[in-house]
Amino acid sequence: MLKFSLGCFAGLAASLLVGTAAWADDSAPRLTIEARLFGSTTGQLSENVLGADGPELGNVVMGENASTSTFVTVHITAEPPLPAGAKVRLLAVELASEGQTETSPSGGALLDSAVDVPPTAAGNKDTYVGFWLADTGCMPIALKAELVAPEAPTASADATLDFTCHE
Repeated sequence: MLKFSLGCFAGLAASLLVGTAAWADDSAPRLTIEARLFGSTTGQLSENVLGADGPELGNVVMGENASTSTFVTVHITAEPPLPAGAKVRLLAVELASEGQTETSPSGGALLDSAVDVPPTAAGNKDTYVGFWLADTGCMPIALKAELVAPEAPTASADATLDFTCHE
């Protein structure tokens, strides 16, 4: 009887640990934030403005490629694939620019949204989740993405959209 109980206990413990055991310390999910300006006059999305060769973000609300909206993509890399129930949260906070103390009327938060990771993540190493930011272009915006998934380590990423408007 004792042998049977110990065997059941060992089996139960192994089944509870199998979800987290699949995640090695160096294989935790990774997040990357990308951002593309939506061209108000063209309907086109720009290249990733957060990339290594991203443009300066001054006066983007004017000119030939004027933009007042930004599409933010959270790129999730996870191996093994994420389990069902994973969520990505994006917090976008408008920062006061130099010499100003006020932020947007909402207290600075342009977006605080959590969405389910699409079911396609279950069979893929890479998954993308998109978020739309309206009324962007003159104030810098801090972005923070967080991934929460059952039986997987949490992950996060930060970026700043350095928007500014000159007179």
